[in-house]
Amino acid sequence: MTAGLCGALVALLAGTLWIVRAERAASRLRVASMQRREAQFFDAVRDMLDAARRSTDEVVAALDRALRHIEPLVDAVLVFVPRDDELACVWATGERASYYSTLRLARGNDASLPARAASGECTVRSSGDGLLLATDRAALALPMIDERGLRAVVYVASCRRWEGPHDVLVRVVEHSAAPFAIALERERDRNEATYDGLTGLLSPRAFRQRLREEVARARTNDGPTLSLWFLDTDGFKNVNDSLGHAAGDRVLQRMGELLGRHLVPRFDLAARNGGDEFCALVRGVPKTRAVVRAQALCAAVRAGDFGISLPLSASIGIASFPADAQTASDLLELADGAMYHSKRNGRDRVSFAVGRDRFVIAE
Repeated sequence: MTAGLCGALVALLAGTLWIVRAERAASRLRVASMQRREAQFFDAVRDMLDAARRSTDEVVAALDRALRHIEPLVDAVLVFVPRDDELACVWATGERASYYSTLRLARGNDASLPARAASGECTVRSSGDGLLLATDRAALALPMIDERGLRAVVYVASCRRWEGPHDVLVRVVEHSAAPFAIALERERDRNEATYDGLTGLLSPRAFRQRLREEVARARTNDGPTLSLWFLDTDGFKNVNDSLGHAAGDRVLQRMGELLGRHLVPRFDLAARNGGDEFCALVRGVPKTRAVVRAQALCAAVRAGDFGISLPLSASIGIASFPADAQTASDLLELADGAMYHSKRNGRDRVSFAVGRDRFVIAE
């Protein structure tokens, strides 16, 4: 074998060895990349499941972080939820997206990526038509779907064009549906525990918790006077017996509305105590003023239109902190006692506690 041929063979073997090594290195990089993306995926799912214990916003925040971590070119994330015939934006992050937080899109509008993703319930990708933000150069619209159907559409965008696989982004959004649904159910359960389903007022348990907090705050901070109204609907049993429970429910709803009108919104607190009884916490006014306002409510009930022919009125009892009671439970007990004082003395009137042992009818 000549020296030239030997040299050629050596060069060939060296080249082949280099190719093999390069392919092995490339293969190791691909495997490492796949392992990294799988780790990112599982981390994202774990974070979203953890967030499901808190709120839907926490789930979306975890999803947002995961999408940006997986694809660093992402600089805008918007989340739309279906509401009737629209998609309402409930989440918008990124400097470019800040003005779109109240955006609403018609679900039948095929011009936008989110609407197309919602109608087809499949991923829609674009680097041209259907982009939402003026500075978008590329975007994905990813539907969040579970067994009940479309939960949301996630719009992921960048001001730069990006290429490459988006399978992990798609999988993360697909797997966000379950944590989102769990958080939604928990929020619904908490909401039902907090609010009365018929009137929308606070539930007894939620009201008592708020009352304890307000009394503790007032005691610690030398806060405002608190007056508790305890209201019973006079003649309500006749409504149910004569007209049925549907009419009774309408009366209770109307009573809740009247009570709300005589309170300061987002300052005073109103609750349905159960049956035809209601409570309200009037904050920051003297006891005498709380009594006058309760008398106005009493007159409004007497003159109110409840859509029935039977007469209705209200018996109201009042107790105040710190004049009459020092604890939330004592405040409830005295206001309840004052209400029964109104009942025993002819109904359709307001009575108030004077200390722990005496009730007086307001004139």
